[in-house]
Amino acid sequence: MKDIFAYVDQNFGSMMAELRELCSFRSVAGDEEGLSKTRDWIVKKLDSVGIPWEEHKIENGNALISAGVKAEKDKDGYNQPTILFYNHYDVVEEGKHDLWTGEPFDAQVRDGVMYARGVSDNKGPLLSRIQAVEAVLAVKGKLPVNVKFLFEGDEETSSRSLRKFTEQEPEKFRELTKSDVCLWENGRRDESGRPWARFGVRGSISFDLSVETSNKDVHARMGTIIPSASWRLIWALSTLKGEDERIAIEGFYDDVMPVTPADEAILKAFPYEEEALKKKMGISGFLRNASGLQLKKQIYMEPSISVCGLEAGELYNGPRGIVPHKAFARVSFYLVANQSPEKVEGQLRDHLIRHGFSDIQVVARGANAPVRTPVDIPFKDIVMKAAKHVYEEPMVIEPTQLGGGPAIYFHRAWPDMPIVGVGPGNTNGNHHAPDENMKLEDYRASVKHMIALFYEMEESQIKASEK
Repeated sequence: MKDIFAYVDQNFGSMMAELRELCSFRSVAGDEEGLSKTRDWIVKKLDSVGIPWEEHKIENGNALISAGVKAEKDKDGYNQPTILFYNHYDVVEEGKHDLWTGEPFDAQVRDGVMYARGVSDNKGPLLSRIQAVEAVLAVKGKLPVNVKFLFEGDEETSSRSLRKFTEQEPEKFRELTKSDVCLWENGRRDESGRPWARFGVRGSISFDLSVETSNKDVHARMGTIIPSASWRLIWALSTLKGEDERIAIEGFYDDVMPVTPADEAILKAFPYEEEALKKKMGISGFLRNASGLQLKKQIYMEPSISVCGLEAGELYNGPRGIVPHKAFARVSFYLVANQSPEKVEGQLRDHLIRHGFSDIQVVARGANAPVRTPVDIPFKDIVMKAAKHVYEEPMVIEPTQLGGGPAIYFHRAWPDMPIVGVGPGNTNGNHHAPDENMKLEDYRASVKHMIALFYEMEESQIKASEK
């Protein structure tokens, strides 16, 4: 691997130039030109590396891109393992430009950090994996393992095109994704220099709740006789969660998987900077006064509900003394295995009716089911061993990725395939926020980590075949 690592170092400047160019395209939902240019750039890059690819067009959606390279056998008696890389080329909207230090789609490097929308979520990780394959092929001319890629363009809007593809062409999807392990979209390196591997992906589902109590707003002096939409929605929301911080929807926790001894061992070893987080957030303590192991269980093994936004009375147009006739809220659930977003939707609707709020309108806004990857699997040792070739600090195993994602489609196709997130992100990467960023040295290390992983997977397969 020494020669391949040297190739990465020698060509790192051009790798970063490619990343800057990829980040220049505004591939947000609805920007057809930006999405199209991004796809075109990716397939041209695959062509330049010599990686065969296929585009899968989706009606009323963004095309998927699949690609792959097969290994050449050096020895008989074993089959090379296959790694599947999942990434997405769409990004969230940039938001207000004046909140960015620079322009969101003009990637700039300051003090060893590149800033741009999508540089970490998820164009940087996507490109780094292609470049890892490119480095091995440039130096060795062949790969030690089979590599597959699957890129989608609707992840930030609940992966609707990926879902359609799995429904319309299930056997094709199984063929494209058949692998020994799926490396999920990204990982991170913390402020202490430790790389993280995330085992599994949490689920999520969001809802728009709204109510209309009369035909129009009226003066606040009529508040004793005219029903208020804002109060109506507040009362409905108050039934969803108690002051004990437990979600009060009937049966909500029934499907939550218990914490296994292996999970608990990982949680105990998992470093969590409690005091640093309190200081950063300006708080004196966490909910339910949690700390230590209990705090980590709450974060990784319990579902959550958040009221992400409330609106009534149009106060952004100036204060008014009124009784609002319309009110709106966005409610988001983050789920853990084995919860079903569809079941949660039914539970929410039934709960509101049971508590006398049948007038509250409920609209689901995207959902992904959670997937748990067991931590006590052979791949854990392989990915950690590969990390030792690159990082000075030992790899940290994170029990699951806290954000949601479409891992359930891969899990349904291949229930035994581990799904693990590793990559060049950092703990202050500002995903979905102004000044999204990527540390250049984290990027370089991640490319090398993927290269090391190729060879460690091959070595593990050889040893297994000799037993």
